[in-house]
Amino acid sequence: MKNQKQTIKCSECGYCSGFRPVGNTRTEFTCTHPDRDYLKNHFHEKRINKMLAFIGFGARYSDVVPIKTAPAWCPKKKTLRKMNQGLARNNREMQ
Repeated sequence: MKNQKQTIKCSECGYCSGFRPVGNTRTEFTCTHPDRDYLKNHFHEKRINKMLAFIGFGARYSDVVPIKTAPAWCPKKKTLRKMNQGLARNNREMQ
């Protein structure tokens, strides 16, 4: 049986938080992952000029996360990539 690709979703993540300021109709979603140094370095290296760990704005009066999967800078994807690289390396060594 082949391994299915694990999809990380912001809507299911415990680090995704939403905030709607008083008088505003849209919710701002951000990632509150504790690995802030990784996020700062990734945003600096890729020259991303937006709010750190900003996921997006929700629809008016909605608390639904606006994206279906995690963005490329997701810290959880970093750990998943490391695991996949380790598995690929082990598979090559076994051949």
